Amino acid sequence: MNAIVFIETTKSGSSREAIKAAESLGYLTVLMTGRTNFMKQRKEFSDVSQMIYLEEISEEVIRGEIEQLQRQGKIIKAILSFVDPFVSMAAKLMNETCNSAISVEALEKMEDKATTRRVLDKNTATPKYNVFKTTDNLNEYMKKSFNFPKIVKSAVSKASKNVYLVESKFEMEKAMKRVLKNYPLQKIILEEYLDGPQYLVEVLVCNGKINIVAIFKQEITKEITFIVTGYELQLNLTEERFKKLYQAVESILKDLKVMNAACHLEIRYVNENWKLIEINPRISGGAMNRMIKEAYGINLVEETIKLYLGYEPDLKRKYENHIYTHYITIGSYGYVLKITGRNKATHLPGVREVYIKPRKGAIVTPPRSMGHRYGYVIASGASRAEAKKNAVNAARNIKFYLDPI
Repeated sequence: MNAIVFIETTKSGSSREAIKAAESLGYLTVLMTGRTNFMKQRKEFSDVSQMIYLEEISEEVIRGEIEQLQRQGKIIKAILSFVDPFVSMAAKLMNETCNSAISVEALEKMEDKATTRRVLDKNTATPKYNVFKTTDNLNEYMKKSFNFPKIVKSAVSKASKNVYLVESKFEMEKAMKRVLKNYPLQKIILEEYLDGPQYLVEVLVCNGKINIVAIFKQEITKEITFIVTGYELQLNLTEERFKKLYQAVESILKDLKVMNAACHLEIRYVNENWKLIEINPRISGGAMNRMIKEAYGINLVEETIKLYLGYEPDLKRKYENHIYTHYITIGSYGYVLKITGRNKATHLPGVREVYIKPRKGAIVTPPRSMGHRYGYVIASGASRAEAKKNAVNAARNIKFYLDPI
């Protein structure tokens, strides 16, 4: 039977929806995971035909598992991952196994922010930056002169982990030490802070043709670090601004030599120019696929699967709706006793989906990364403002009761 292998997933969100999409397309779905809790919760993965636990997720181990699946009579049609840091590895294995033409080298470059900056060094969308290498001495490095404010982040950071805004050398050194503690063998990126609205751009590249599928303006909350707490669909970007955006995206993807791949860019509009914050080799996680589906009727993970299988993706909009997604964060530490208000929020005007992540007994904390967002409300409206109002109003009904730690 024709099968699609997935390397890791999250419990919900874009990567899980990709598995469901593969199942709906008629494929046997095989999930390879290193998460023991998924094995314990096997009954909650009805969309997964076969789940394989791996103590180590590596090319060699996965090749062995693929060979075993083939011996069982399964015809492997695709090997995919929608989860960092396995995207390029899955694409490489798929090209080897299925003779596909995914832009593996481009995906590898996107997974390392230092490499991305180096490749795009002369691109006008690249902000001013420096790279602290593992061979550099921190004390000597701090003797240099720097302009502030500045962003400090790990070259392999994801979901806003280890990303800091610093205003002085003292803060910069403190942030760098924190990053080095977590990633002692990784480079550190030091970038100029760019002041301007930030957007997320979902892109699918098919045979070199660049398709901008959706654009969302991000609402960013600065707590301990930067957390995106709101996504506002941009239905009516001005012609001039969109033209500049497309040109920036096109130049970035051409420099990275992307021919067949899905990716998303986080990009800021600064002094009438687009500046790249980062690019990632997959659809954005969380509610992104659902947002695009509610906005345009496009199932982007399904179309990505079709692209990687060698088919023409269908990116035609079925309709256009104003959509806003509001993410829920918690301001204190504790164990979840109960969560109320979900049912009421679900039935309020414009609400398309209410999702609550933690279960009773789970530990919640103030947000240090995107993983510390504990739910969301997707809502529509007659305008962008109304969609946002509907989402935020619904979210206010959701209450977390905690046993403090």
